[in-house]
Amino acid sequence: MLPRLKFYILFVLMHIVFLLSAQKLQYEIVYRGIADNREYFSGYNTSETILGSGISALVAAPINDKHNFKAGVWYFYEYGTELFELKPQPIVYYTFFNSKWDFKMGAFPRDESYVLPQAMLSQRYGYFNPNIEGLFLKYKTDKANFSVFADWISRQDTFRREQFMAGLIGTQRTGNFLFEQYWYMFHNAKYIIPKSGVYIDDYTGALLLAGYDFSSLLPLDIFMVKVGALTSAFRNRGQGDEFDIKSSAYAEIKAEKNGLGVHATLKYGSKHAFSHGDNFYNNVKNYSRVKVYLTPFDTERVKGQLSWSFHFVDGELDHQQQFSLLYYWGSR
Repeated sequence: MLPRLKFYILFVLMHIVFLLSAQKLQYEIVYRGIADNREYFSGYNTSETILGSGISALVAAPINDKHNFKAGVWYFYEYGTELFELKPQPIVYYTFFNSKWDFKMGAFPRDESYVLPQAMLSQRYGYFNPNIEGLFLKYKTDKANFSVFADWISRQDTFRREQFMAGLIGTQRTGNFLFEQYWYMFHNAKYIIPKSGVYIDDYTGALLLAGYDFSSLLPLDIFMVKVGALTSAFRNRGQGDEFDIKSSAYAEIKAEKNGLGVHATLKYGSKHAFSHGDNFYNNVKNYSRVKVYLTPFDTERVKGQLSWSFHFVDGELDHQQQFSLLYYWGSR
């Protein structure tokens, strides 16, 4: 662990020295506090408590108002573990941004670029793997956004399988009508020296939604209803080239007033196969979740949210309490 830690520290220091030669320097420090108590006794998902503090420290060297280069490090300390048991993750990327395009290349925070449904990418995965290492491109207009990303998760060698994730995200709005599209794939290849019984795994899936925003018609800050279909497909190439395709109905309702809200999700149909998705979607046919939340403060530099989620599966009830805190320091 120590040689690897020294490498990350040296890596970051080298980039900081490089950035210090720039004419303009900016800094960003973000603290994320996580408290997630998952009381899952049904056996469909992992019952655990995740407590920890994460911090990212970046130095930025903007070339102009469109081009920027950032370098730093992210570290998540999970309470109850040894210091640096979870290794620090480098952040180093180039970004281009204007009124229509947003492009990033390198290792950068995922939640600043895109959000996938939990069916495809679980919240737990995001706690421990907050960065994307690859490419992101977004095109935006007044009424529509389209994004594409590629995330290189693991390189191929004698100990690791080649792994990468990619996806497309689209959102459109016409008046109060909403449309959303999500497509995702995960490729799990072989080791560089093939091992007996290990074959290529292919995961893919899509979520299509149509909805309506009732906020302007009601005395609420947010009231949206979305309905659609969720599909997943999986194949292990050692068992053939055909995909095992599963589909289910999907719906969301979200309502909020003055920071107090409720977000309900319903999935009715088949069990799915998403490699990094929430296990409730993979392990049960019919699943519904109701999240009640309160956001006591939401400012430019500080955001905190307290929530209580109820998970309904086959007549059983699991529940989950969460508190998250984000604190931002920086120069802009």
